[in-house]
Amino acid sequence: MKISAERLAGRKVWRMDNDRVGLTLMEGGGHLSGLELKDRPGINPFWKPIWKTIEPGAYRPADEKRYAGRLLAAICGHNLCLGAFGEPSAEEIRAGLGGHGEAPVVRWTVKKKSVTARGISLTYGCRLPLVEMDFERTVTMNRNSAVISICEKIKNLARRDVPFTMCEHVTLGPPFLERGVTLFDLSATRGHTFPGAFSDQQRMKADTDFVWPEGPGIRGKPVDLRTINPAIKSSDFSTQLMDPRREHAWFSAVNPRLGLMIAYVWNRADFPWLGNWEENFGRASVPWNGKSLTRGMEFSNTPYPIGLRRSVSLGRLFGTPTYDWLPALGSRKVEYSIIAQPIDARCKGVAGIRPVGSAFEIDLMV
Repeated sequence: MKISAERLAGRKVWRMDNDRVGLTLMEGGGHLSGLELKDRPGINPFWKPIWKTIEPGAYRPADEKRYAGRLLAAICGHNLCLGAFGEPSAEEIRAGLGGHGEAPVVRWTVKKKSVTARGISLTYGCRLPLVEMDFERTVTMNRNSAVISICEKIKNLARRDVPFTMCEHVTLGPPFLERGVTLFDLSATRGHTFPGAFSDQQRMKADTDFVWPEGPGIRGKPVDLRTINPAIKSSDFSTQLMDPRREHAWFSAVNPRLGLMIAYVWNRADFPWLGNWEENFGRASVPWNGKSLTRGMEFSNTPYPIGLRRSVSLGRLFGTPTYDWLPALGSRKVEYSIIAQPIDARCKGVAGIRPVGSAFEIDLMV
């Protein structure tokens, strides 16, 4: 049961460990960059880019050719998009705002730490001057539990109501992410593909309704969204509406070969959407260079990474709002949990997840 400050591949991190699971948090951008179930040592389900990342504060204009922006220079694993999800407007770019906002590229600082016989917790956060917000995240891990509880608080520093979008950009990668092996499940109902051209390696029709998990193939054949096709290159995005009949929403990822499942569970009212982003060796530009495999399972209060202005203009999709409001000098709190669990090699996915007190009942498919 410990919390330690460390350096990992040149980055400043905090490491949290109990007897079941370890979690790595980055100072630069606040990313959750490492998750290790002690029963499955050495397997980190989060995405580690193929390029060497740097502290966002170390980024210089000369790094543009190498990284194509500060965000990609620093990105790892689960990152936070706050204020806006997606590309900023031309005016916002000129004013200094980058893709997915400030949170994943500013320095985060520790506010409070606690280590007791029962558990550990760490509170860290950042100030976002461009969008006039304060953000704080508390991570709690109890003894004898592989459930990580997270509470986040957003404070509006402006003396006016502001529209905002927010996305928990959970990104998974190898070795946990394997084409044709890793299986994804979620409490989704309807879905819709990206409303326009997302890439030149799309496997799904643009701007089209569907029902999870069968996406509308660009050539008419349904696309199985539960896994990644090992026979093709692809780069796609779709949004999924989480089941409005359920108080909680969830997604899971299972690698039967490695014997590991991870899942996230959250209050559906906070994040009614989940974006499914697949990068399957499809992007030839720097720093991807056609060599990256990653999948984003991005639960959010907005369906698409299209920036704040377009999200507000969209208004609603499937009768559900595509952005939210933060009152003048007001605050918002959201909570979610991360679950790690060993599984049998015969596991074929997850049929359901239900909170039961401070634990969860998980229905595995075999």
